[in-house]
Amino acid sequence: MRVRDVMSAKVKTVTPRETVADAKELFRRFDIDQLVVEQHGTIVGIVGDGDLRGAPEEAEVNEFMIRHVTTIPPDATLRKAAGMMTGHAVGSLPVVDGGKLIGILTTADLLTLLSKGSTHPAPARERQVLARRPLRKRPSMF
Repeated sequence: MRVRDVMSAKVKTVTPRETVADAKELFRRFDIDQLVVEQHGTIVGIVGDGDLRGAPEEAEVNEFMIRHVTTIPPDATLRKAAGMMTGHAVGSLPVVDGGKLIGILTTADLLTLLSKGSTHPAPARERQVLARRPLRKRPSMF
């Protein structure tokens, strides 16, 4: 399975100059917890709702965003994506194709996929019955 099969195509973005209040409003309105920060069509950062906890409402997003963004192509495997998320300790990966932002893959997307389970359950394995041993005779105490 590939990243394109699981990613969210509707990515919400903000500019670095937008206020923390604007970003928090997007988190609330769209029930998301990650925003990609773009400037002139280029990804310059990412900000999570946790990054903005306790931040002044009038402050700009660029003061709190993570500047070094790890991205992934849409044809990468989910195994690679999960490894990158674990290795870089991030909760989301912007999906970039040809330098253009086309989606975002979050840990919530991966957990949703896992919670669906398999459409082809594994066959039930036969339980092996161990041969019964005869009862041991206990030595008498008298």
